[in-house]
Amino acid sequence: MSNQVDLILGANTVITNTKCSIAFSTDSTLKFGQQLGLLWLPLDASRKAVCSPAYLHEPKEWAKLDNKDNPSVWQLDLPQLFDQQDVNFLQLIAYVYHDPSLNLPAVELNDVSLTLNNGDIYYNFTTNERHVKAAIILEIYQRNGQFKCRALGEASTQGLASVEHHVQVSLDVRPPSTHALIQDAQQQRIQPNNDARPPRQVQAGETWTGTAFAIDLYHLLTCYHVIESAAMVGIRQQGQPDREAQVVLSDIGSDSAIIRVSDPLPSYLPLAQQCVDILGETITTLGFPLSGLSSQLQVTQGCISGLTGLNNDIRHIQFTAPIQPGSSGSPLLLPTGEVVGMVTSSLVHEHAQNMNYAVKFQLLSALLASAGISLKNTTDLTSATPLTTPQLSKQSRSALWLVGCQG
Repeated sequence: MSNQVDLILGANTVITNTKCSIAFSTDSTLKFGQQLGLLWLPLDASRKAVCSPAYLHEPKEWAKLDNKDNPSVWQLDLPQLFDQQDVNFLQLIAYVYHDPSLNLPAVELNDVSLTLNNGDIYYNFTTNERHVKAAIILEIYQRNGQFKCRALGEASTQGLASVEHHVQVSLDVRPPSTHALIQDAQQQRIQPNNDARPPRQVQAGETWTGTAFAIDLYHLLTCYHVIESAAMVGIRQQGQPDREAQVVLSDIGSDSAIIRVSDPLPSYLPLAQQCVDILGETITTLGFPLSGLSSQLQVTQGCISGLTGLNNDIRHIQFTAPIQPGSSGSPLLLPTGEVVGMVTSSLVHEHAQNMNYAVKFQLLSALLASAGISLKNTTDLTSATPLTTPQLSKQSRSALWLVGCQG
């Protein structure tokens, strides 16, 4: 291949085919999808995360696996990603799966080779360091109307945790075997949290409900699994006319969705703005569980019982406030009135109690940012003085909506 470009560390070259294929290989005994993971991380001009990454277990429309049985070959649609979202860079990160709680042998990242467009571009990442758990090996960017790629080799012995701090987004560090362990609070049955699973099958005319909360005058947040496979989405609140809502953006990885209405909403809730030590903090959740029995807003209270989700999933926090089917999409409110998370799932097990999980506010902020929704004008809604539960309920209830979906 006389036209092949062999990249060395720090070098860059033009990607002539913007809808490109990229294949990976390794000389070690580690296999992609078993011991080795790959993710594509979209970043803005400040190299902060724009939206949820594409993983081997969770591909995206702009980054698809060529063959699910062969997770080492990807198809990238660069114009779709860069043109539709505020993306300036796309970084490729290779990492090893490891979860001490599973008693798996520790593995190290040694080398990864990649080829673009059937060998047009070749790069072999190697490291002589010990105990490497993750490495940024490639960066794709736009310059003067062209897509280019740059060979990188930023290795870390701390795994994806070292990347999260810089890009300000939670990354899914779980081994593939743990992805099917989360119990969905809306459907009350175990489902894998990845978009490799088939869509929810619904009958024409079938209806179901969930909860949503307003985040500005026109947008609300709810769970992806609440609006999944819905042909029509509407919202309802006592004393307000029913409204039809449109899905603006959904992300199966974080189980989050943004919906929009055409007329202004009466009120909205502020997202927390900074990460503080909230372990043990009192929280209140408002939602519409079991709406077939009662369509009234219900309030429960508990505390933040863990700063990660099941199997140390850093996208979630654990809380103790009781939830039921229909609670999905409910906000977790701090005594200040700020939303610190959104109810997404619960683990139902005979030996487990109050193992409920919520999407962290940082991930919700990233989703809103990727949709171009600014929340700069919401900080004045936060109370400086902690509110009692009745005060919090009275202040927040007009921002809570029952979501009704029809297949």
